[in-house]
Amino acid sequence: MSENAKNQLLEILKNLGCLEEYADFQTTLLSPPPNSQHSTVVTVTFPDGRIVKGTGKGQRKVDAELIAAQTTIDILRNTYPELLVNWDEIFVEAQAGDALIKLGVYLSASLRTASEKSKELQSLEADQHLAKVFEQWKAKGDPDLAIWGSNLGEKKKATLVESLLWRRYGKQIMADDAPLQLQSLLKNLQ
Repeated sequence: MSENAKNQLLEILKNLGCLEEYADFQTTLLSPPPNSQHSTVVTVTFPDGRIVKGTGKGQRKVDAELIAAQTTIDILRNTYPELLVNWDEIFVEAQAGDALIKLGVYLSASLRTASEKSKELQSLEADQHLAKVFEQWKAKGDPDLAIWGSNLGEKKKATLVESLLWRRYGKQIMADDAPLQLQSLLKNLQ
């Protein structure tokens, strides 16, 4: 993130599906020109109810806002690192979750034909379906979804569901030596 601290803070909110309005910047002029001094308090309210406040002072309003935003980011890094989401990691977990969905369908005894399995897979893997699952889980108060705002698109909601499937079921399904066995399988394909 090479952007200024205020833009970085707004990007953190955007990554969580939150609008910029979740960050409320309040600036007060402490002393007038020619040696003006501003003080800014930024209050960030996250969807799960957590509130983080950062403060900053500067000669210009923009300086005070940037320092307040940086203070807020530092608080997030030190106190709430889970709010600094890494979409690259989530996408990798989602790919593994997608593989679990495929495995579940292909190994299902109730689906007998390849056509039935293919149809079921198309239904379960569709972003639209997975986004609805996201909404259902969120409505039921799923704690893993509490940090996410209402401004996420269908694709990101689907990705989060697949990622959570991996986090919740991956260890139950994978044997301790599964990565080694899978590497052996992949070697046979080369």
